Amino acid sequence: MSAAPTPQRPLRVIIDTDPGLGAPGADIDDGLAIALALASPELIVEGLTIVNGNVDTTAGTANALALLERLGRTDVPVFVGAGAPLRRDMAPVHELFARVLPDAGVPTARPVTRPRPEHAAVWLADTVLAAPGEITVLAIGPMTNLALALALRPEMAGAVREFVIMAGAATTYAQNITPVGDFNAYVDPEALDVVLRSGAPVRMVGLDQTMRVRLTRAHAARMREVGSPFALWAADCTDAWISFLHAAFPSRPEHVDGCFLHDPLTVAAVLRPDLVRFEPAHVQVEMGSELCRGLVVADRGLSLTPPAGPPNAAVAVDTEVDAFVEFFLDRLLAAAPSVETPASDRS
Repeated sequence: MSAAPTPQRPLRVIIDTDPGLGAPGADIDDGLAIALALASPELIVEGLTIVNGNVDTTAGTANALALLERLGRTDVPVFVGAGAPLRRDMAPVHELFARVLPDAGVPTARPVTRPRPEHAAVWLADTVLAAPGEITVLAIGPMTNLALALALRPEMAGAVREFVIMAGAATTYAQNITPVGDFNAYVDPEALDVVLRSGAPVRMVGLDQTMRVRLTRAHAARMREVGSPFALWAADCTDAWISFLHAAFPSRPEHVDGCFLHDPLTVAAVLRPDLVRFEPAHVQVEMGSELCRGLVVADRGLSLTPPAGPPNAAVAVDTEVDAFVEFFLDRLLAAAPSVETPASDRS
């Protein structure tokens, strides 16, 4: 397992993301994960690379730029990446979202800043190769940009410090878009397969851990008590997302007053290794079956016929739930900027 970063030895990270924070009906956890990373002196965020996922790259880019404006961090560059999975059609997923909420994925922000001209995959590969062993890539959306970067520059696998990815599950089935699949793996299983077969160091944080950590309306109330513009906005986004989930999935008791912190836990696994325990595993993803598309199988040596060769990943198997939630809220709210409403929100 990688050593923990410290303020004296900050870790350089790239966040590959599909941020919906700021778009009605889109998940908020990418945006909160970005905010957590930027609030942490242990990390240097080199840039954000945008991938098609929760929202398309146009909405994701607008959301990312507007979030950085709100946080007062327009120094962090944003790069637009893959607009579609490697081999799959993204339209059915976006159509599903549109049926549940007609305005899903439509950004309300109008950022005044602009993304950089380089393609995300090109910049990602170039940045990693320019600093061998120094860059950690936090992938909290589908893995398409990572797969493209590895295809462009296969030697990147030996230069990246590690890929820390939010995908799959290690101790049970992942279930949030199909009975056996998580969203990130389901959207582009071929891309995840490229990452897993690349030979790069990989740590996987799966739904079996992230669905144990929840953000509730009580936490939103705590944000409001802080009173800063960012904290109030984050509280509004949290309450709105919880309300959407409860309306969309009324039979799911976990959505009555809460939502999951999938991506912030992935960031915390880098910041605080004591919060998430990992074990080595042989990890594969199902690509050929429509029934089981995106199923991630993590063999931790428990089968009667263990696969040959060394494990290709470390998988999260346990989480200090209460300690993580307190860390997340304390870190995020302590750093909540007292800035004016960003220009992107002004009419």
